[in-house]
Amino acid sequence: MEKVTQVQALLKQFPWGRIETDGTFAEPLVRAYYNVLGTEGFGYWSIPGGSNAHLQQPSNTSDPSGALRVEDTKGFEHGNMLLSNKLLTDETGWKLEKRLIPRLVFEPGMEPELASKADIVDWDSWYRWRNLPKESPAALLLHYPLTVYQLLVNVLHVTGPKRNSPESRQALNVHYIGAEVELNMLPLFSELALLLPYTDIKMTFFGIAVHSIVNKAKKNSIVKKAKQNEPVYTYTSPASCGASTLSIFLHGDHEDWDPRLPFLLGSKPDAIVGPNAGLTSYPAWQFVILCCHTDNTPFAVTEYAEQSAELQRDAFPQIIAHALPRLHSTGMNGSELHNLTRPREYPIAFNPFQRPGQRNLGSVRLPNVPNGFTMRVVGSDQQEIIHAVSAGVPLPASDLSELLQKTEQFSLNGLD
Repeated sequence: MEKVTQVQALLKQFPWGRIETDGTFAEPLVRAYYNVLGTEGFGYWSIPGGSNAHLQQPSNTSDPSGALRVEDTKGFEHGNMLLSNKLLTDETGWKLEKRLIPRLVFEPGMEPELASKADIVDWDSWYRWRNLPKESPAALLLHYPLTVYQLLVNVLHVTGPKRNSPESRQALNVHYIGAEVELNMLPLFSELALLLPYTDIKMTFFGIAVHSIVNKAKKNSIVKKAKQNEPVYTYTSPASCGASTLSIFLHGDHEDWDPRLPFLLGSKPDAIVGPNAGLTSYPAWQFVILCCHTDNTPFAVTEYAEQSAELQRDAFPQIIAHALPRLHSTGMNGSELHNLTRPREYPIAFNPFQRPGQRNLGSVRLPNVPNGFTMRVVGSDQQEIIHAVSAGVPLPASDLSELLQKTEQFSLNGLD
């Protein structure tokens, strides 16, 4: 029950954080209160509606639970706004009162404090740093970029607000896999440039929704830049905040991430992240899991439920063991084999930047929250050496199909 208390406490710090009698949080009511509930024309808040958390589901499209489902708005596609030729501004994107907006364009003297001088560890400290009242519902969207911050800084340790300086900047290459709703709010990832001073961030988004919207690109549209291998969005933080840069690219040539893609050859990312991943729910993730283990590429995800993450962790040795004969036959070298089968720890932790409030699943009492729990799949050599455990992969510990079935039950992907 400890995590239930944590989830509820995180929500109750906000004036709009009402807990329903069944323990859930009615997020649509908060959106409606602020007049930002809808599909088209609601800026960063635009959503398809319906009961599916994910529009694109390459597998498990049927709902084995038999739960009541509400269909999505027909014709809606994540990233529709990228088909226009003009980016949203702070005002047209947020559609809130000025005092409630975490601005990216600042009046002189109104910039936030240099992040290296602040201690930003949760929503409370972030709201204070940004000088926002808790009345602002910004956390309902900003859990996406701030979760990436949590994964990069506190889970994978590939960067940090105090790591870099004017004399020693860092180039950070991040791959973001499985983007969907995030395509409606790309400018919000500029928060990373404010949080990480003196850092030049390149983020490349992958996924079925990315592939779909890029292939609908029109002449002079924002997303047309993706076909020209140009960033679809760029941002530079104020000089007083470290003059960090963010460049967002969309990979539209393929639906799935694959290190064998020509543009990825010789360009290994510094980190791969997958918010609300559902690692054992979608087959494409298994290739990412195996490649990151083999190449020792830092990789971290979030899951809705802690129990889902635990079952996925249990499934990793079986996924690896199942793939070993095939991979070995392809001529895997000794170093790759060592990386793939070495003992690893897969730590799971409560995400302080999760979206506030339990998902609207009345039958579920255990915490089930968007970006609720972080899990490190592959860490740096230093992390794995320091925290190594006896979780090698000589033999499967249990039946893989049974583990995957249990994971499906805990993650409730039938309702995603």
